[in-house]
Amino acid sequence: MRTKKGKDLVGPNTVVDLTECGIERFIILPFTQEKINLHDCFCEGVVPIITYEYELKVNRESYITTKEVLTGSEIFALAGKDPKTHRLRMFSKGGKNIISINDTVDLTECGVERFIIEPLECTEGLLKPEETINLLPEDITFLQSKSLKFSILKESNFNWVILRDLDVPEGYNVSTVDAAILIPSSYPAARLDMIYFFPHLTRSDNKPIGAVTPRSIEGKTYQQWSRHRSGSHPWNPEKDNLESHLELMLTCLIDEFNKR
Repeated sequence: MRTKKGKDLVGPNTVVDLTECGIERFIILPFTQEKINLHDCFCEGVVPIITYEYELKVNRESYITTKEVLTGSEIFALAGKDPKTHRLRMFSKGGKNIISINDTVDLTECGVERFIIEPLECTEGLLKPEETINLLPEDITFLQSKSLKFSILKESNFNWVILRDLDVPEGYNVSTVDAAILIPSSYPAARLDMIYFFPHLTRSDNKPIGAVTPRSIEGKTYQQWSRHRSGSHPWNPEKDNLESHLELMLTCLIDEFNKR
């Protein structure tokens, strides 16, 4: 039974006073009730049915709630984020909207795709909002939490993240490099691919490195490493991000010595 106070279970012998309890409606469901994934409903273009549990995404992490209607404050609590230092944005068929702590979201009606919680402001050493290009919130968190030196570069029609003084595995001519990663405009739907180094890397044993070509970035000649994901482990926009791509590319530096 759905009332102004919430949901109540009504058994076969329960007496309901229709004149006093403020009933909105009754819902008859099977004993084994379905968990609804809101992102799947959005992708399929269907309205979520009324059920017992709802699975929603916040910053690409999944959370479960039994409530049909959530406040912004409750979504912050689900994700363990502080509304004093973060903002909440809802992605839905109606667009991208900021949700305040007192706003409510009806999970059964509004066509919710996902939520993003992002920092409200920046302090020294952190990215400014206008500098984040189209990075994911977890990309920004990764860059900041690892205390990496990095630059955001907009050059012609290309967006780059350049990691400064990145450590290079043993066996190369230098111990640190600047490493550039191209961020496609449709990322994360479009995959991150390859990596670019300055200065150029050579092997200390003077053996050749395959599939490397020059590429001009920020007025310098970087070394493009054409390294790609295999067909058995393709890019997954639900799981992969800047951190996972960088990890894969650094693994390629180590694997280079297993090839020849």
